[in-house]
Amino acid sequence: MDLSEALRHYVYMKLARDLDSRFESLLLTGRISKWYSEVGNEATTVAAGLALERGDALCTLHRDLGAILAVYLDPARTFPGFGLGEPDLRRPDPQKILHRLACQLLGKAPGFSQGIERSFHYAHLSPDEGIRHIGMISHLGSMIPVAAGCAFALKQSGTDRVAVNFIGDGGTSTGDFHEGLNMAAVWKLPLVLVIENNRYAFSTPTQLQYAARSLSDRGLGYGIAAETVDGNNPLAVSAAMQRAIERARAGGGPSLIEAILGRMRGHSEGDDSLKVVPKDELELFVSQDPVPNMAAKLEAQGALDAATRQRLDERIADLVETAIESALEAEIPEPATARRPTFAPSPETPAAPAASPSTPVTGKPGAAVTTYVEAVQRALTEEMEREDSVILMGQDIGVFEGAFRVTRGLFDRWPHRVLDTPIAESGTLGIAAGAAILGYRPVVEMQFGDFISCGFNQLVNVIAKMFYRWQIPCPLVVRLPVGGGAGAGPFHSQNPEGWFTHVAGLKVVCPSSAGDALGLLKSAIRDPNPVLFFEHKYLYRRIKEVLPEGEHLVPLGQARICRTGNQLTLIGYGSSIPLCLEAAERLNSEGVAAEVVDLRTLVPLDEETVMASVRKTHRAVVVHEAQSTGGFGAEVVARIMSEAFAWLDAPVRRIAYPDCPSPFAKNLEKELLPNIDDVIETARDTLRY
Repeated sequence: MDLSEALRHYVYMKLARDLDSRFESLLLTGRISKWYSEVGNEATTVAAGLALERGDALCTLHRDLGAILAVYLDPARTFPGFGLGEPDLRRPDPQKILHRLACQLLGKAPGFSQGIERSFHYAHLSPDEGIRHIGMISHLGSMIPVAAGCAFALKQSGTDRVAVNFIGDGGTSTGDFHEGLNMAAVWKLPLVLVIENNRYAFSTPTQLQYAARSLSDRGLGYGIAAETVDGNNPLAVSAAMQRAIERARAGGGPSLIEAILGRMRGHSEGDDSLKVVPKDELELFVSQDPVPNMAAKLEAQGALDAATRQRLDERIADLVETAIESALEAEIPEPATARRPTFAPSPETPAAPAASPSTPVTGKPGAAVTTYVEAVQRALTEEMEREDSVILMGQDIGVFEGAFRVTRGLFDRWPHRVLDTPIAESGTLGIAAGAAILGYRPVVEMQFGDFISCGFNQLVNVIAKMFYRWQIPCPLVVRLPVGGGAGAGPFHSQNPEGWFTHVAGLKVVCPSSAGDALGLLKSAIRDPNPVLFFEHKYLYRRIKEVLPEGEHLVPLGQARICRTGNQLTLIGYGSSIPLCLEAAERLNSEGVAAEVVDLRTLVPLDEETVMASVRKTHRAVVVHEAQSTGGFGAEVVARIMSEAFAWLDAPVRRIAYPDCPSPFAKNLEKELLPNIDDVIETARDTLRY
């Protein structure tokens, strides 16, 4: 590295240090509530940021200010007169972007997240300026699959762009570290993972975190390049980064770089966690401080004389003070910002007919019929034909064509878009999320819906919150074969939709018919939001219908009146709808006109259709296969009581699965599943009230 390049590293390191110090002061005076210092990490983060080019993806945590500055700021315009190259007018105005960054850190309205997110949890995607910056997730290891997803998107689109992600030594103990890095290795993704090893995870020293000699040794197990470098030496980090990035751009896959640093601050300022560092260690770390040491080296080499250093210090002080003072005076967020949309605007979908859009099979010979599972397969095929950004991920969905053969024939047509994954639900969902925010539309198949619990964090803490946090769409679909009736036991029979209806930012869809499975899945794939698509596997080959030719879409958030009546409303979704329809038919023979409402989509819920039916019939029974306590039916009952109480002639009743796991023996399972007799008897009781 020549002297001008060394100086380039130093100016960003000094700017990061001075910004950091200024925010430490703001914390002491109560003008910010929390601060996570980068002091001691600058040599590593700046070197990593400067190694990136336009269009590369930067995925940061809370000690990576130096990398953010290196990616955002054009050196020639930020530090004019220091011989740092020609101005790049494609990059943002330095003072304006620093002001916006300071506003972000202070929680002011002009910040990147308008006060919604704290510190460095924001994202900034500005393709025209060449910036792809994905902000941090507090569940630290969970960043790695998301960064791998960004790398996947960059590779899938045919570019030579790379993604760089940071993680601390503590975050390497998480399952997502393994799942994300392993999948990146298997798929040879252009990912560079930089471990900032300051030898303490909050307060836990490395000897209590891992038994390996070094964290870079783990790279051997994943079959990837890995090395350990002196994280206080920006030249060493820069050289390692260049090797890793060149390897990634050439198709050589991911690299793991362990940068050894000194712990010079606590986990967060004021938490007193620095006390766990022995005094002699702390003194050693301070003596290795990369910022003053780099200045001393440049002075010794004649690249930073006293006059130049003073001029640089003055320029940095002006940048820092101007940005912070203007941010302190900036407006606070409007209260209404707290209620900004949780979902990205969905495309217009033609209104579905009030009656069922499909014709039930009558058993006539030669009828052109489609099963529920075939309808799902047709939806995937049509959407993959329509849009190249649709990609499928899941265990055994390629050559084997999936546990339920839903992806039959798709791998043969699109081998680069139908991707077998390792057994790594969390890693797969994180990669899908990273790919989605960079323009792809992943459809992830869980082999069984029960296994979604292994990816719970990625769904509820990462994917669900992305649009609200960043106002960046995250269009992905998770397909979940769920439900009982097949004697599959407690690990393959759950109906976990209620877990997710509570989580803001996730749409939840539960089709009961082949026509709805087709139309709703197509709409879900086109929706700019994450959609959980619950497919009841007992219905896969038992529900058969004649489906319309050509394009068939069903809007999300629109319930369906399956059968009209005026004495009682039966409300359900998924597997409960065939029960309700048969019960209504038997009740009709007794002179009772029952109306059947298929919710189809639980989030967003079509309250209008539900309330209109209840106000007409004055009685309601809600039926679902999920467990009673916390089941979504309780939410439907609560809303009816709130919005239609005055129209009710009887209490709203609910039929659900008991609060226990699913037994294996079919006769035991049958004992617990809601059945037609349950629906009929409850309906009669409601009518007698």
